[in-house]
Order: sequence, then structure tokens, then C-alpha cells
Amino acid sequence: MKRFLKGYYVILFFLILCVSGCDNQEPEPEPEPEQNDNTVSLVLGTQTVHVEVADSQEEWQLGLSYRDTLEENHGMLFVFPEEKRRTFWMRGCNFDIDLAYIESDGTISEIITMKKEPPDTPPFSLTEYTSQSTTIRYALEMIGGWFEENNVSAETKLDLSQF
Repeated sequence: MKRFLKGYYVILFFLILCVSGCDNQEPEPEPEPEQNDNTVSLVLGTQTVHVEVADSQEEWQLGLSYRDTLEENHGMLFVFPEEKRRTFWMRGCNFDIDLAYIESDGTISEIITMKKEPPDTPPFSLTEYTSQSTTIRYALEMIGGWFEENNVSAETKLDLSQF
């Protein structure tokens, strides 16, 4: 019996050693930015914009994170299945982003500039950008300053009937 316990303790020791060594691994790198293949063109004010459509939980969470910039007149349109108050944050974003909260009829209800967060900001400390309206069905992200530079403001209407 003592021989069995001795063998058991040796195995337990090596298991503990192996498990504790796992904590010393290098952290996983941030995910590579991927451009969504589902891209559409929309007329917004006097500009035609090309937007990636984010219509799944995975795409909503990733958004424009881990990209260095956006091409001119490019952005991301978030399409949600129902109307409600929405909250966005800037995890892993490398530039300021303008966010337009949009009602079901395509009317922009508000535009917010979300500021780049320091890369080491813990997720629970990120600034949250919550819509004032409780009936948001879409959100459009463009590079920071885009809406002002292109004279697009709240009450501007987009044709989003394809969604």
C-alpha cells in the first residue's frame, strides 16, 4: 500500500508541476483584423459609402477592432434583429470612430465620436457609448470625424430597406 501511495504522490507532483508551468506561456496574440466579405454600398448625404455588414454576434463583438485605419468612405454597418437601446465600446481599436445610432426607418438618431482607448485598458474599464434611444436597429461606424466632414447629422435618413 505504501508503494502505491508513493507512486501516486510522484504522479501528483508531476501533474502539479505541468499545470503550474502552463501559466508561464506567452500570451496569445490579438486576432488578425479580417475584412468582412459581406460589403454593400449606401448613399449617405452626398457620399456613397462602402460598409461591411456585421449581422452576427461574432461580427458585432469584433467590429473594427485590431485594424490600423479605414479606407476613405468605408465603414461597418451593424444590423440587429430587434430594436432596443444599444451600447458600444472601443476594445482594440487603433483610431477614433464615429458611431451613428440608426432607427428602423433608417433615420440617424444620434452621432457619437468614440475615442481610442489605451491598449492596456482592462475590458471592464472601457468607456461605454450607450444610445439615448431605446429603438435602435442599426449602427454605422465610420472613421472619427467623417460625419462632420461630410455634413451628415442626426435626422439624416438612409435607405436600409435591404436589411
